[in-house]
Amino acid sequence: MKRHTGLHALFIVFFIFSSCSLKYAQVENVDEVIPEFSFTDAVMTRYEGNKKNVELDVGKLEQFKDGHSMYAKDVVFSLFEDNELSMEGSCNYLSVDTNSEIYEMFEQIRIHNEKEKMNVTGRSFHWNGKTEQLTAGKNDTVTVEKDGMVVRGSGFAASGASSTYKFSSIVTGNIETQNE
Repeated sequence: MKRHTGLHALFIVFFIFSSCSLKYAQVENVDEVIPEFSFTDAVMTRYEGNKKNVELDVGKLEQFKDGHSMYAKDVVFSLFEDNELSMEGSCNYLSVDTNSEIYEMFEQIRIHNEKEKMNVTGRSFHWNGKTEQLTAGKNDTVTVEKDGMVVRGSGFAASGASSTYKFSSIVTGNIETQNE
């Protein structure tokens, strides 16, 4: 009988060590979920080469420890070229990844391009700073106003490099002409 007791003990030890784990849940990294800095009612200005190129006026801004992730609420932004206003706008929420130059805007978005004298409004936009592409969701309605023309459609995409835009879905709108 002693032969079976040793065999049973060996089997029990093997079963315990091969079938259980004490790690039941993944622990989140606190640095990923708690902002390193949090600002309320702040105005932030970025300069490059002693020239102002971006100004943000935010209701709340959170920056995370990774140094490139920022989230903002109640945002008004202005972009400058040679210290002259080139674009301004606003949105309820902004997500920024400065490493990839990806900016996502949400809710009540208004963008005014001063050079093109054009207004663009919508509910969600994705801006890729590297490719200079502004896109909206496939089914999101975007409104463009320029030179007496008001156009609404979905599947919006615009190129900052070529100053062109397009819709990939049905477009509706009005064009006003001046009587001469």
